[in-house]
Amino acid sequence: MKKINALELRKHFGQVMDEVRYRKEPCIVTKNGRSVMVLLDIDSYMMSKERLDEEAFIEEYSEERIAEFLKEDSLDEETAKKIRGAVS
Repeated sequence: MKKINALELRKHFGQVMDEVRYRKEPCIVTKNGRSVMVLLDIDSYMMSKERLDEEAFIEEYSEERIAEFLKEDSLDEETAKKIRGAVS
């Protein structure tokens, strides 16, 4: 993955933007030698966001289902903890 410091990014933003956009390769921006952000093309960003949203939904849904099991099936707390650990 390409890295560029913030000053160089400022000087060559258009070029770097085109590289990220057309090559579909993220670019890490550094400042004072530390990674501070990632430039990412919009398609890759949207795919990542959708994946994160799906994972959040699954996690939320799982917690709701465990609560239902506890209520409906009288699932004991110890078993519920084991299930939560397996889902995470």
